[in-house]
Amino acid sequence: MERPGRRIYWVGAAMLVALLSVELYKLWPRYWDHRTATISILHLQAEGAADKIGAYIAAITSQVGWTTQLPWSVGTMEQHRFDALRLLRLVPAITTFRKLDSSGREQLRQSLGKPSLYDGPTDFSQAPEFTVAMERKIYYGPVYFWRQSEPYMTLALAGTRRESGVSVAEVNLKLMWDVISQIKVGERGDAYVVDREGRLIAHPDISLVLRNTDMSQLAQVQAARQAADAPADVAQEARDIAGREVLAAYAPVTPLGWIVFVELPVAEAFAPLYAELERSFGLLLLVMLAFFGIAWFSRRPRRWASRKVSGPSEVIE
Repeated sequence: MERPGRRIYWVGAAMLVALLSVELYKLWPRYWDHRTATISILHLQAEGAADKIGAYIAAITSQVGWTTQLPWSVGTMEQHRFDALRLLRLVPAITTFRKLDSSGREQLRQSLGKPSLYDGPTDFSQAPEFTVAMERKIYYGPVYFWRQSEPYMTLALAGTRRESGVSVAEVNLKLMWDVISQIKVGERGDAYVVDREGRLIAHPDISLVLRNTDMSQLAQVQAARQAADAPADVAQEARDIAGREVLAAYAPVTPLGWIVFVELPVAEAFAPLYAELERSFGLLLLVMLAFFGIAWFSRRPRRWASRKVSGPSEVIE
């Protein structure tokens, strides 16, 4: 038969299990609320960066578009040169401007601060900046690095009429780096941009970019590329390039096909919940220790009383 004193410990253990279950039940909704709020913040940061980069490229595209209005001819050479110089002054991000005629031959090349870099007609009739621009009216080239330092992209626009030719601008994308470096993602989070192929083109650690880092094997990059046309409201737990478990959110940069990612380590994202869980378990442990301590000390007086009664009786006998 079980001793009555042991029942106290079983009751205490049952109370401990019940209290732990209640705490976990209360903590579970808070976990999802915290996760949802964190993901929303990451999405806002990714979308904000994507919008800034997209607006930056759109503004440059609009400015270059003005140079495609005038049809190409020998008599309009001076006007085209004037338009090129004005464009370079208005848009400092454009470092070089070229004008291709309707056959794809270069007729003008201009850089700011130099009288002219044009050294004769070069044939660009098979180059993508001409063929794609003539077919689709616009061409966004891949990101490349000038002297392994700053990112550039070739932007080409064709006129509404074929005789207007194609305007080609070399665009400095340093602003993209500035936008990414200004994003503060917790203490150890990162923001970065990948191109259509998943190649890293902007990251706070410039050495990763200059090493032409391939990010296409990351689960979050694969998911974002597969869902390029879906709303940017999907986030997932994945691993970053350093192998850390992270919460990753993304947003596409329209219409370039680039993707902005914002990632926060899971350990940092849920640190407040972990701390709350530790405090709750610590408090429950103290309560249960106090309970068992009181139960144990409450039995000691009975033992001492029984010893005092049995002692004198033995002496009398």
